Amino acid sequence: MDKNGLAWKNNYEALRSYVLERGHLPHKGVVENRALLNWAKYNRKKIKEGSLSAERQRLFEELMAMRSNEHTGGRRPKTPRQE
Repeated sequence: MDKNGLAWKNNYEALRSYVLERGHLPHKGVVENRALLNWAKYNRKKIKEGSLSAERQRLFEELMAMRSNEHTGGRRPKTPRQE
């Protein structure tokens, strides 16, 4: 495995552990975990461009499917006003 392949695998495993433990991606406000969040965003971009290998795309999409569907912070949708 080349250097880039090893780095991708290490980042994947770190993000996988984070998601399995917490159920969501890292929050952008937490500096210690920002690199993992940026790595996830970068891989989403590569998928949209069509430049991520099929195997990496499959692994990444499986990882994203592990996330919880519950709200974990950030902006919430506006609630309709009661008149």
